[in-house]
Amino acid sequence: MSEFRSDPISGRQVIIAPQRSARPPAGGTGGGKDLQGREGRDPGPAYVESCPFCAGNEQMTPPETMALGRSAAVRDGRGWKVRVVPNRYPAVERSAQGQLTAESSFPSGYGAHEVLIETPVHNRHPGNFPPRQMELVIEALYRRGEALSRDPGLRYLQFYRNHRREAGASMEHPHSQLVALPFVPALLRRELERSQDLYLSEGGCPFCRLEEEENRFGQRIVAQNEGCSAFIPAAARSPFETWILPRRHRASFLETTVYERAALAAILEEVLGIMARALGDAPYNYYLRTAPLRSPPLPYYHWHLELLPRVGVNAGFEMGSGVYINEIAPEEAARFIREKGKREHEAAPRKDLLYSCTAQPPACGEPGRGL
Repeated sequence: MSEFRSDPISGRQVIIAPQRSARPPAGGTGGGKDLQGREGRDPGPAYVESCPFCAGNEQMTPPETMALGRSAAVRDGRGWKVRVVPNRYPAVERSAQGQLTAESSFPSGYGAHEVLIETPVHNRHPGNFPPRQMELVIEALYRRGEALSRDPGLRYLQFYRNHRREAGASMEHPHSQLVALPFVPALLRRELERSQDLYLSEGGCPFCRLEEEENRFGQRIVAQNEGCSAFIPAAARSPFETWILPRRHRASFLETTVYERAALAAILEEVLGIMARALGDAPYNYYLRTAPLRSPPLPYYHWHLELLPRVGVNAGFEMGSGVYINEIAPEEAARFIREKGKREHEAAPRKDLLYSCTAQPPACGEPGRGL
């Protein structure tokens, strides 16, 4: 039997309709949704000569903004573990400030668009990174966010990752992206306004309350560590949509401590590993939700990360109504990936990923030099 659910913060409406999973797949006949995913693809070579993101091909990208993990003794541009470069095909550009487009009176697209090259190795992906690699990715995001926040013309920072072409990735080499905008997107403004209304009417941060309820209920929890919780929300838009919330209330990701960033990196790596083992090499997107740049402390908002594996398809009904149909109950989806996806010896890998949580972050190198 179907069930109507609403996201308590956004008000987004979802129909949980498990019976629809028995439909024949598009373009074929027989069985419903295959929860088993498929075996992982051939990961391919560690180095691709034509890939601008592979170590050794640094001259194929614009000059780097920063790099982490590079020894001070390395002078040839190699030896990095995470590298940030301007996007060669940017959606927005710093040079566009104050200009008008030739075709209309609309202002040109001012902002920043950068690529975080997450590893020098072509065939490694989050979920099978070596220890601390994801921590360096998150640290690079934080440092670039801090640097961009000092530009008074920028108002919002959007970090996101697209995995595989079906999810919008144009490059196979592991990378994520960072876009800084001169305005606060309408979607975030609505989320901020609704969160403030809930704070005033019910008291307390609605995100903190949501995390407490999910931890108490327990059936939708995917993973936890001392700093973060990962769960499938009760009104998930699609199968296996997962939110990662920090346990400590902070409105902006740029307010985090080094420990909190390491905890985010650890649980993100763990969740992506669980998803890979449970769903095969499924396409996915994840993105960061955070308060606008230079916001004062906000008691009603809570930064978080949302992960959406592309195992369902939004069709005409969703696009026309704004109401989502989810064919797998979130409780069943969480149970499935917990049982199928979790590693047998979980404690040791998580220790490895968190080993530097209490350490001081390495000193940032000069722009263009890295560590």
